[in-house]
Amino acid sequence: MPPVVEHVELDKKPQKPRLGGGGPGKIPHRWGFGGGDDGDYGHHEDFVSRRDRLRRYRVAMVITIVSVTALFVGVTTVYFLRGTHGPWDPVEKTYLENWQPVILPYRILIINTVVLLLSSITLELGRRGLLKKSEFVSMGIRPPKLQTEFPWIAITALLGFAFLAGQIIVWHSLRAQGLYLASQNPNSFFFYLLTGLHAIHLSGGLLALLISLFGSWLKLRFDSQQIAVDVTGWYWHFMGVLWLYIFVLLRFAM
Repeated sequence: MPPVVEHVELDKKPQKPRLGGGGPGKIPHRWGFGGGDDGDYGHHEDFVSRRDRLRRYRVAMVITIVSVTALFVGVTTVYFLRGTHGPWDPVEKTYLENWQPVILPYRILIINTVVLLLSSITLELGRRGLLKKSEFVSMGIRPPKLQTEFPWIAITALLGFAFLAGQIIVWHSLRAQGLYLASQNPNSFFFYLLTGLHAIHLSGGLLALLISLFGSWLKLRFDSQQIAVDVTGWYWHFMGVLWLYIFVLLRFAM
């Protein structure tokens, strides 16, 4: 009796290549994405999640920038209104003129301006470096180990500290003239107020940079570091533009 041969139809439909690499192995958690049997779906899901997080943080940063802008617009409005006339004298029935000019150390202020603008450039270089590395992450590829972006962030932090140190020197220069925050001269009061508010807000951005810089020691995921630097970059550039506005205002209004 001749052997019976069964014909089995093979599925010749081409299979979509899987980027996960198969197997249970995973790329370390600190890189911000998984591997193994999830294939490219897991990588795509992580990429979409990171993109959504980045979008939400950017929206929150835009709201923050609008709020800070409104604050400084309000202070500037009061500054100009206060500069048009002094306090009301009920005896003389007129406004008193107590607006005294202030001699500002413009050389130091110009140096501070250059330092802050340079810090925006260095931070942008670091931000773009992290953005390129995140593209490797989104494809499920381990990014290069060479840390070319964090030195730029470190330089940005140093320049930020240098700017704040320069501002302290400027404040000491005004104190040497006998001008303090609580002095009777409203001109010096608004100078301290504008520059002080800017320094406080810049310190917040500097703290965010330091957290991003030491993210590896703080066990932060790579995607969290990239998002932090990206959003902080928006804020830092805004601080640079805001300082230019304050500098021009003080230069011509005083």
